[in-house]
This record gives sequence, structure tokens and C-alpha cells, in this order.
Amino acid sequence: MNWAGLLLLLFGVVLLIAEVKVVSHGVLAVGGVVAMLIGSLMLYDSPETTGVRLSWYVVIPTVGTTAALVFFAVSMGIRALYRPSVTGESAMVGRLGVTRSALAPEGQVLIDGELWRAVSQDGTVAAGEPVQVAAIDGLTLKVTRSTQRP
Repeated sequence: MNWAGLLLLLFGVVLLIAEVKVVSHGVLAVGGVVAMLIGSLMLYDSPETTGVRLSWYVVIPTVGTTAALVFFAVSMGIRALYRPSVTGESAMVGRLGVTRSALAPEGQVLIDGELWRAVSQDGTVAAGEPVQVAAIDGLTLKVTRSTQRP
């Protein structure tokens, strides 16, 4: 066995793992795939093992599958970064709701099936009117009138 080939295989795996942890925009992943491919080809390329090599039918699918899995994981991670927030304050701002009681300036608002304490920033708002969340102060929503219906 050629130790340089084995070390290149291990180095390729380390680079692929580092791609998940470090922002390298795919450079480490490409380096890892190349290192794995070269390491696989060098694995049994020593004078003592004349004629013994890894088959291309083993090397290409193995390296390709590993590369595809890493690229898939990295691309899903990047997609998750650019999705809008679905929890917390930033997810509530901009949501539409309906007033359950008149806001003069304080009352209740129904948003996504949940009752919230709300304060109107536009003065008095009648019950049943559509409102939009402008800000959050603790567990109190600050809302404004809206022309859209939720």
C-alpha cells in the first residue's frame, strides 16, 4: 500500500469535513474531491504491487457519491441561510391580523389563530378591522391599519 495515497485520501476527507465548518465557497470541497481521486489512484501504485490497482468502477462512483453528498449538504445549508425567519420578533413584523376588540389605543388582535395584546399606532381602530404588525414590545404588538385582509 502506498502511504502517500492513503494520506491523500484522509486529507481529502478532512477537506470535505472542513468545507462544512469553514466558509470557503466550495474551494475546500473541490480540493477534497481532487485529493480523494488522486489518493485513490495512488493507493496501490508501488513497485511491490505490480498490476494491483483500484478499479475505475470503484473509484469514480465512490468519489462521485461522496462529492455529491457533500455538495448537497453545503447547498442545503446555504439555502437555509437565505430563508426568512419563521420564529421570533422578525417573523411577526409585517404579519396581518384582525382586531378582536377595538384598539383605543389598546386591545386584542387575532394573528394566525393567536390572540395578542396590541397597541394601535394609528389611533382608534374598530373591532374586525385588518391590522399589520409594525413592531413588538415584549408581548405587546404595535400595529397599524392595513388595507389587506389576512
